[in-house]
Amino acid sequence: MPLSQEDAYQKVLEIYEKIDRKSQNYGCLVNWYEGVSWHYGINLKENLIFDTGGFSIFERNPKEFFLVPNVQIYSPNQTIERLCYALICFREWDYGLLGWNCEHIARLVASDSPVSYEIKKLPFPIPQLNHDGWHPNAKEILNNFINQNPNLINEIFFAYSQKSLDDKERVEWLQ
Repeated sequence: MPLSQEDAYQKVLEIYEKIDRKSQNYGCLVNWYEGVSWHYGINLKENLIFDTGGFSIFERNPKEFFLVPNVQIYSPNQTIERLCYALICFREWDYGLLGWNCEHIARLVASDSPVSYEIKKLPFPIPQLNHDGWHPNAKEILNNFINQNPNLINEIFFAYSQKSLDDKERVEWLQ
């Protein structure tokens, strides 16, 4: 689901508005089962998840989702910051179950590994036709984007705190 730059910036603000740093699972990689497949996202507070497939925030009973164990290499604060950078960086990428899905982006954000184990488990030849579940260059793209825009999140906060600017001026200021 492609987002405009303005929509991506608004989502960043919404994420920071909703987080609870005191929450037990804040900034953690989580998954939940819906129907036929597992879905992935980043926990914002006890019952609030950022869905990396639909770029949306939704409520879910904590008993209905799971922490993904032993993969997260970033602190919760770093994970949330990386989530925001990824949201902006990949805002126009096409979502696809095989090539770029919620697990790819959630794992990239939390563990620096753009992999979908759901794809890896599919029958031959599906994984082999899809880089064996790995996205071949998302890690490099995200890390380069973060390195080239080290203050972008702070700049978004500053621009949106300037209430005298209209939406178009804020976006132009950030470019």
